Amino acid sequence: MKRSELLFNLISIVVDFLMIILAGTAAFYLRFELEEVRPILYNLLFADYLRILILVSPIIICLLAIAGLYNLKGTRRIVHELSRITLSTSSALLLVVVLFFFNQTVFPSRLIILLTWVLTIVFISLGRIVLRIVQVQMLRQGIGLHRLAVIVGEDKKEDLVYQIKSRPETGFRAVGLFDSQTDPQELIRKLEELRINTGIDELLQADPFLDQEIAARILLFCRDYGIRFNFVPNLFETSTTNVSVETISGMPIIVLKGTPLEGWGRAIKRLMDVIISLLGLILSSPIILLTAIAIKLESKGPIFFHQPRAARLASFECYKFRSMFYEMSEGTESGDRLRAELEKQNSRQGPFVKIKNDPRVTKVGRFIRRTKIDELPQLWHILRGQMSLVGPRVHMVKEVEKFQDNYKKIFIIKPGATGLTQITQAYNPELSFEEEIRLDSFYIENWSIWLDFYIIFKTILILMGRKSKVDY
Repeated sequence: MKRSELLFNLISIVVDFLMIILAGTAAFYLRFELEEVRPILYNLLFADYLRILILVSPIIICLLAIAGLYNLKGTRRIVHELSRITLSTSSALLLVVVLFFFNQTVFPSRLIILLTWVLTIVFISLGRIVLRIVQVQMLRQGIGLHRLAVIVGEDKKEDLVYQIKSRPETGFRAVGLFDSQTDPQELIRKLEELRINTGIDELLQADPFLDQEIAARILLFCRDYGIRFNFVPNLFETSTTNVSVETISGMPIIVLKGTPLEGWGRAIKRLMDVIISLLGLILSSPIILLTAIAIKLESKGPIFFHQPRAARLASFECYKFRSMFYEMSEGTESGDRLRAELEKQNSRQGPFVKIKNDPRVTKVGRFIRRTKIDELPQLWHILRGQMSLVGPRVHMVKEVEKFQDNYKKIFIIKPGATGLTQITQAYNPELSFEEEIRLDSFYIENWSIWLDFYIIFKTILILMGRKSKVDY
């Protein structure tokens, strides 16, 4: 626990309390501004109202604490905080309604309760956003960073160091990187030396294939010295994260769940897909029209490119805006021959083919690929139910034929226009095949509506300014 984290959590309590009082005060006076909309039947003195508000405020603070918003961790995501603020404040509203709703002599204005609920969510959220901005600036100045020791394979060191150094807002400073292939005794000796000379707050075991005996010794080291232990799971460990305990004839059993996207989860996700894709098609129609004109003006050929893509152990004809010269596109004789030559330059490991600085791509094509405009037609596939807004990356059928038998799991749900893999690849274009499968598996087993909203929010941020380090 860092002093800065403790300080910020104490400040958060004070700021949250002040925001509740401010929201309630604004609701009180706003109620009188709305007198013409709904007449005031009972007079309520501000002093009496403020006394009730001060009594209710600790209840909201307690609910925020129960939701984990004062857990001393300084690198929480804003999206997670906002969802918990909404849930906690709504729970407090329900409690207030139970206490006061049917007793108008105690609290005569129901509208004030509703206004206070909405404004409390808004004001607390704004306070948290301001605190988070201040905290991120402090982290970038090196204040409050957790000293992190990392154990990773030799081939991943440079990329991991770059990620930690380039994103101090995550709250970490790498104080030591160790090769996972180091002799166990030598590795523990180096960790002990680092602990004494520099100090270690947390340790990240970032090699999912590290020998279990070595991992157990590292875990024991962390427990002995109170160091927080983090690890990257392998595929088996990822597949066993979503479990429940049931009984059969009194015998306890552990059930591995496939995905929360069953029953109502699937229905809610489909409803969200329909609403967002329909709005997206309407709002992006001017961009779609301009893109079609630009493609036609630059090169001959159709506006759209289409080919079979895999989806749920089947396939569908997937459309995108054409980003290549038509005579070089796949599906034409010369295009297929050229692709066979370019595949020899494949820059990614695994069954996927990625070609850097692809000469087949037009100028318009490079722009629409970089901005993801070429994928706008996928909104139509989402509306039809062939894809989902969020999900595993959609793959070409001939790519899938190379790995489908070993990784059928990622095909139990619809592919997505965006997802954990897609947003991770925006920051790390060299994302390995195994890491992609692990991310997709995690999403399938840990789906929630809030996770989808988080991924959509991150996707918007990436499209607004983030550029890939590699031109594919």
